[in-house]
Amino acid sequence: MPLRSPLVLALFLILANLTSARAQSGSPSIEFPELDAALRAAVVESVTAAIDSIYVLEQPAKEIVATLQGNLDSGRYDDVTDVQRFAQQLFEDCQAVNHDGHFGIRVLPPLDPESVEARRSATPEEIERQEAARRARNYGFREVRILPGGVAYVRFDEFSWGPEAFETATAIMNSVANASAVIFDVRNNGGGSAAMIRHLTAYLFDESVHLVNWEIRAENWTEQSHTPDWVPGRRIPDTPVYVLTSERTFSAAEEFSFNLRNLERATLVGQTTGGGGHTVAGYQFHFEGFRLEMRLPYGRAYFPPTGEGWEGKGVAPHVEVASEQALDTAYADALESLLEAAEHPAEKFPLEWALADVRSRTELIHVDDDRMRAVAGTYGPRIVTYEDGTLWYQRDGGARHRLEPMGENLFRVGELDYFRLSFEFDDDGNAIGAVGNYDSGRVDGNARDGI
Repeated sequence: MPLRSPLVLALFLILANLTSARAQSGSPSIEFPELDAALRAAVVESVTAAIDSIYVLEQPAKEIVATLQGNLDSGRYDDVTDVQRFAQQLFEDCQAVNHDGHFGIRVLPPLDPESVEARRSATPEEIERQEAARRARNYGFREVRILPGGVAYVRFDEFSWGPEAFETATAIMNSVANASAVIFDVRNNGGGSAAMIRHLTAYLFDESVHLVNWEIRAENWTEQSHTPDWVPGRRIPDTPVYVLTSERTFSAAEEFSFNLRNLERATLVGQTTGGGGHTVAGYQFHFEGFRLEMRLPYGRAYFPPTGEGWEGKGVAPHVEVASEQALDTAYADALESLLEAAEHPAEKFPLEWALADVRSRTELIHVDDDRMRAVAGTYGPRIVTYEDGTLWYQRDGGARHRLEPMGENLFRVGELDYFRLSFEFDDDGNAIGAVGNYDSGRVDGNARDGI
């Protein structure tokens, strides 16, 4: 979100300090006054004035204003005396003219003059409480791991802000600097700080790049968004990058995806995103006995070379798959590309090992019951049993592990990522040996007892 002007900054701060009011608005003890014609007209006047002067899209703004005023004048709202129902009706009428995922209208109780919100600044205790909550969420970074084959996976569910958030992001980006590819998962990311977008993106280029422009209609101003010239640690401009998306990917998470797609820096895998390409501020109107709060989009993002944004249409992936299949699909693609580029057998084996695993999870593998019964038996210290359609593996009286087929003659052994089991057969199709396969490349086998 661009924050250049004092007006926009003030509105952002207002929006950030609405926590206490949100808590109050759900209280069953609040009794709002009934609306009469004069109060309905005052509410419509306030809402339409804000939309007319600030809403980011000028023509839809005029159409919304005309619709609300027309509904008021025609008597469509005459029977609405409940203020919460009225706010919902106004919201629905606005959305019917122009759907905007960032737009909102709701009712709040009268402002408590002793509240943090009324002072427009949080107390030290409130600041620490908010920071502790964000810290507990690890500033949105939910999972970071290196997958077999050296592919990094980074899941983050928000674009947070503040010194500790940026320190966390820096540590994570440096921790994946040695990865052969990086997969960013924003399938459950609903947005957040544009500054964090710039910070993370900077690591993916060897120099500052121009991301998007923000057009602020009310100020007749265009704000350019660039990545910083410097980042702490190593940049990874040549590392393959994937971004996982879903219909839940929204706002800042969409900009992150949009930027990397347009700059041809990442492969997007998943679903078209939610379509929230506007930036938003909070406004409140005070009436006797209640307040009306609006979330009003005031800026539009677009890619400078084309003038196109993602508002209302989302960001389309390069590879469209169901969101729950996106990780395996991206991971397999990364491994295949790395395997194609690998030259030495020592490079290829760990990639082939990892690729066999992910392919077995995305492709339906079926081994018939007769085949599974045929391999059940004792192979030295290894015992394979068949029970109710499932093969089980046990060695030297240790834990039992379920065997899951990865192919006609290859099985995953429970959660033992480093180990797989295959079988040897004679010319008549009888199982005569069991072979342990290890991710180091080592193999060891045992003949079937009685052979």
